[in-house]
Amino acid sequence: MSEILRLLNPDSLRLLSSLTPISAKDDVLGTVTSLRKQGLDAELVAQLVTQLRLRFRAKSKFGEFATQMLFTEAGLEQASRLAVAAHHADRFLKHGITSVTDLGCGIGADSLAFATMGLRVVSVEKDPETAALAAFNLAPFENAKVELGDAQEFNPDTQALWFDPARRNLETKTESRQMVSPSDFSPDLDWVFSQARLKPTGVKLGPAFPHELIPEDCEAQWVSHQGDLVELSLWFGTLGKSGRSALMLGETSHQLSAEEVELAPVGELSAYLFEPDPSLIRSGLMGNLANQLGLWSISPGIAYLSGSEVVSSPWLKTYEVLDVLPLDEKRLAAWCRDNDIGIVEIKKRGVDITPEALRPKLKLKGAGAVTMVLTKVGDARRALICRPIR
Repeated sequence: MSEILRLLNPDSLRLLSSLTPISAKDDVLGTVTSLRKQGLDAELVAQLVTQLRLRFRAKSKFGEFATQMLFTEAGLEQASRLAVAAHHADRFLKHGITSVTDLGCGIGADSLAFATMGLRVVSVEKDPETAALAAFNLAPFENAKVELGDAQEFNPDTQALWFDPARRNLETKTESRQMVSPSDFSPDLDWVFSQARLKPTGVKLGPAFPHELIPEDCEAQWVSHQGDLVELSLWFGTLGKSGRSALMLGETSHQLSAEEVELAPVGELSAYLFEPDPSLIRSGLMGNLANQLGLWSISPGIAYLSGSEVVSSPWLKTYEVLDVLPLDEKRLAAWCRDNDIGIVEIKKRGVDITPEALRPKLKLKGAGAVTMVLTKVGDARRALICRPIR
């Protein structure tokens, strides 16, 4: 019997549901000892402890759903956050879609959101153990069905398709292997894109996916959630429109779309520094927003904007520039000492120094606080001493 099937045993599930998820800081040894005293063998105890740890980590993605789900390490890593998966489901619903096939569903994260929001879902997974976990996670939903099978051999009968292709395990680490190609994914992206042209389709990819591999006949949307850049989603057919968009999900969501990417003008650093949301940066639409708001870039290729006045935009974090120093460790340490600084938030962009390496060299002992931005202004490496405004 496989480890997963042992975990899916009713007695094991009842025991798991009685236990509290555990973090890395919790007394894992105490939990193991307690379970072994109940007569459980080492393998089952290891499975239970693994699930308790994964459930704790999964809370950040699934909230209270996490305590009723089963995970694998890889499945949790790739799974969409529940709020982001709900956005996927909402797009289907807004376009009149009532049924979706999730081809390569993994542990069922997106399928869970689809089913929760009333879509009929067929979830296809070729790995038997992962499919078993997806079936467990989707068991409460009568409108969800898990099928064991290969996505490339399955014949969907739903209105729409959803793909979350996984990167293959690439063992060859040659210089040429560092380039990303459609065949690096499972299913192969060339096949995924061919299927996406047959039915309304959404495709989830990593946010660092190369722009040059994105098909022209879809909407490419980079998504951030609570400040984290989480995915690139491609929307085909009636679900999308040509061009790019940035979506910022949170208590209030914001979207910026454009058919053409604009560049921001480059100018001198002024009184205020603006840090764009990562979805705006990765989508290439930072310049579009800068041109709308009358802002400019402080250096070619550096994703900071500047302006002489405060502007109000949900896309931007705003900082008042207090001082500009050469990127010299001794000069920075002296400035912090002279200005009684003890707390420094360090940000970097476009320079080869890490906050972890710089912080101990600042010898911080004061009571004040600043944000230190290590970046380029024009061609020069600078440290911008800033005060966050919003």
